[in-house]
Amino acid sequence: MIAGYVADLTATLRILSDDERSTDIRSVLGVLTSEGDTLLLPVTTLTQATIIADPDPEDLMWLLGFRACEIANLTNKDVFRVARQARHAARPHDTQLHHAHTAYLAMTRGWPVLTADPAGWAGYGHLELVEIP
Repeated sequence: MIAGYVADLTATLRILSDDERSTDIRSVLGVLTSEGDTLLLPVTTLTQATIIADPDPEDLMWLLGFRACEIANLTNKDVFRVARQARHAARPHDTQLHHAHTAYLAMTRGWPVLTADPAGWAGYGHLELVEIP
């Protein structure tokens, strides 16, 4: 069975940061994926994290080249399903696209969301969360 984790914006920002925490999270990722699990990055989340963090190209290339990393696109077939996930948020009309996309991918795969901010997932009781340092 293929298993894995879907990274949210907070986790992706931690991975892309150039401080000590990124080293810690990279070690955690190595352990989490050592048994063949996948780190799924929604393209919407990766794009938003790149806009916010403006990461060093080396850090971005590390993530894109990470052995367990897979990028999940947002297709036109996904639009209504992703929008439906936003309805679970505490404030649905304020939900960011990357957040709803992450929720949709986690729900459809039955994988937990990797996050540095579990409180940001209020209303998504149907999803499993794994908090990272």
